[in-house]
Amino acid sequence: MAETSPANAELFRARDIVGWDVWDAQGEKIGGVGDLLIGRDGRVRFLDVDFGLFRKGHVLLPVSQVEWGDKALVSRWGRDEVRSLPPYLPDQPFTGAMLEELERSYPRYYGQGDAGVSLPPETAMSQPRVIPLREAKDFQLAGGAPDLRGWSVFAADRQRVGSVTEMLVDPVAMKIRYLEVDLDDDLFTLTEDRHILVPTEAVDLQDRSKDVWIRDLGVEQVAKLPAYLGGAVDPLVESSVREAFQRDAGSSTY
Repeated sequence: MAETSPANAELFRARDIVGWDVWDAQGEKIGGVGDLLIGRDGRVRFLDVDFGLFRKGHVLLPVSQVEWGDKALVSRWGRDEVRSLPPYLPDQPFTGAMLEELERSYPRYYGQGDAGVSLPPETAMSQPRVIPLREAKDFQLAGGAPDLRGWSVFAADRQRVGSVTEMLVDPVAMKIRYLEVDLDDDLFTLTEDRHILVPTEAVDLQDRSKDVWIRDLGVEQVAKLPAYLGGAVDPLVESSVREAFQRDAGSSTY
């Protein structure tokens, strides 16, 4: 039998792919393939991308979002986007509950199973409308308006859910639209530092105690809001947040 080169193979073993480099389309190296994750249906669902020695950490990259090269894989998402994904712990079993949470919390990347949504993030962000206060150079809080950063946040069932880390503003309308809330770690399954968005019209303020109270949503509902990854607000995340508050409030006022 004539010898064949691995480079000419049509079918690969998992061990052939482990260790391959993962790059983005701009030629920036993201990391290497640490493992392949296979679903109960027998399909390869995700690549375990190992960032390597200097950055450390792992994330899950859907195989539908990579292109095959010569002993390398090219991600359709940029390096910074991949780095912003929630961490994956290779030594921890990835349960069905964790997969459901991943798909719900990160709709842009995992929202349609392992494919994400078709609209690329750069298209969605081409005309950012809502941005962090620190990036809105011409925006100033109205006289007497409190700076809510650092205030504690409570759900409608009186349980603490986290703290405000930033306010997000619409610089055109000159209004504060959302509060960025750093959720307490015991509210979700995945291991990460998760932040969410809460519409300002959905909260009440307690100035004396510096508390923010979310109306209508209990702690379990708050924990199911999609994750906010920073920067200009992703319209898909904004739509999911608005739908959650409208549904649970039983109105369309948000």
